[in-house]
Amino acid sequence: MPYYSPGESLVRERSDRFLRRMYFMRMLGTFLCFLPILSVLLERGASWIAISLLTLNAFVWPHVAMMISQRSKHPNQAEFRNLAFDAIAGGAWVAQMGICLLPSAVITSILIADRFSAGGWQLLRRAALFYCIGFIVCWPFTGMTFYTTVTDRTLWLTLPLSTIYIIAFSAANYSISRKLRDKQHELEKSALMDPFLGLPSSRLLDRRLMLEFERSKHDLACLMVLGVDDLKMVNDLFGREAGDYVLRSVSAILRQETGLNDFPAILGGDEFVVILPGVSEEEAYAVGYRLLLKTSEIRLSQDEGFQCSLSIGVATSKHHEDYHQWLATAERALMNVKRNGKNSIGSAGRAEAVA
Repeated sequence: MPYYSPGESLVRERSDRFLRRMYFMRMLGTFLCFLPILSVLLERGASWIAISLLTLNAFVWPHVAMMISQRSKHPNQAEFRNLAFDAIAGGAWVAQMGICLLPSAVITSILIADRFSAGGWQLLRRAALFYCIGFIVCWPFTGMTFYTTVTDRTLWLTLPLSTIYIIAFSAANYSISRKLRDKQHELEKSALMDPFLGLPSSRLLDRRLMLEFERSKHDLACLMVLGVDDLKMVNDLFGREAGDYVLRSVSAILRQETGLNDFPAILGGDEFVVILPGVSEEEAYAVGYRLLLKTSEIRLSQDEGFQCSLSIGVATSKHHEDYHQWLATAERALMNVKRNGKNSIGSAGRAEAVA
């Protein structure tokens, strides 16, 4: 069994899914096309050679195409070559039917929709070229005559192609679009969350701040801005890994010690934010004390005497015109705490230290 790196395995897996989808749709499409085309050929008195080629196209070609793609070093490119052959065959059978209006129109419409879905305008233009080649080459062999009759049998045999295949085609496209939406949701989520610290990033924080500020017009809300004290010194003395450990430990404490309705997030650098909806300033101070005490339990293996600490600025949502002012007030309170000795909690009106 060949070895594939993780990146190669992912590409191969996606390629295999694409080939399986095309294999299923080709089998379904050639079988459903076989029925009305055979009906018209029999009505026109076609030779056994034409009917044999139609049978091979319907029941053998899908398996041959899958085998060609699977054995190719570049499966997707091989599959696009198979799609070109499908277009040639489509044009050839439309010519063989004498452009019998109903089945010809349905087959041509399905080819257009299928190729555009698989590769956009580029693949559609290429398929149209091969379709025309197939038609032009085969048209003289039919005497270049038109067959305008659509019998009841041909009508009924065309109905499965115009219904079953369209339904299967729509289901396949829906599955693809759903996977794309899920992937986009994962990307958006990863962009809004910091994978290193496991907290919402500043991008998501901005949205939540705006939302909670609007809600606070009808209820209480407090905002805490927290700064890790002397993180630069930790990085300088013990290395960046020690500083990262402190940040991850503080992040874990914020996740564990805040309530379900609270919103801890990253502000940037060594600063964090906790939004506390429906909480008074006194209650916010109680949360702050708990965070200060929990943070003081963080230890470093490089220095048993090390004790981590936080400085916390608190601001209520009252008397602010917008959430930017609200955040700015909490940041000013944090700066005041740091200037007055750190390891404490304070707001515009007071500051308290934790021993």
